Amino acid sequence: MTNGSGAAAHLDIGGVFEKTTDIYKRCFGTVWLVALILMVPSSIIVALLGDDSGLQFLGSLINLAVGAWLIGSIVRIVQDVEADGRVDQSVGEVLGSVLPRLLPLIALQLVIGIGVAIGLVLLIVPGVILALMWIAAVPAFVVEERGVFDALSRSSDLTRGNRMRILAVGLIVLAIYVAVGVIGALLVAAAPVVGVIVLIAVAVLAYPYVSIITAVLYFRLRELHGGATDGTVAETNPAV
Repeated sequence: MTNGSGAAAHLDIGGVFEKTTDIYKRCFGTVWLVALILMVPSSIIVALLGDDSGLQFLGSLINLAVGAWLIGSIVRIVQDVEADGRVDQSVGEVLGSVLPRLLPLIALQLVIGIGVAIGLVLLIVPGVILALMWIAAVPAFVVEERGVFDALSRSSDLTRGNRMRILAVGLIVLAIYVAVGVIGALLVAAAPVVGVIVLIAVAVLAYPYVSIITAVLYFRLRELHGGATDGTVAETNPAV
């Protein structure tokens, strides 16, 4: 959807959060189970690895794989809801639909993370710009089954004209991450065992919500650029 001048219509920030909350409530059981299955075992394993540098590297790899699998699964759930208003797939089907492409999805997450990190280290602003350009890359990769770099290009096209509005969404998401991190650090410092348990519980609730925001952003941006709004893959022109 574009305005009369051919530019992309403006993203409705309030609508993004309203839709995210609606999807979160509508498919809470599925989202919660997916997050529980992926995050709890990995969190326990990482905690047991301890402070050894080599083991910490292994823990980082586990977190990377689980994070990619989680956000890919959340995108699948949102795609399912966008199609007919409900979740038709089982938890096993959701997880299984992402698994065959998990390695390239991890590669995509790495490319995004490294690119944004380099941009932040150099001048900060380039890193922020890349983060805004690539925010829809993972949903494009999962829903449209694109390659790693094609998904990055697709995201850049979709976000063009709405990046300042996406920045506003990103700042709110960042506030959620910071709040979870601060609460977790305080709890772990006060009571390590209880703190870790509470932190895992909070993460299982909070991180899927953030992942839903990313997926909803993708579907709203695709709608604004004339794509299908029912969760199916439409014939789109990346140059739009």
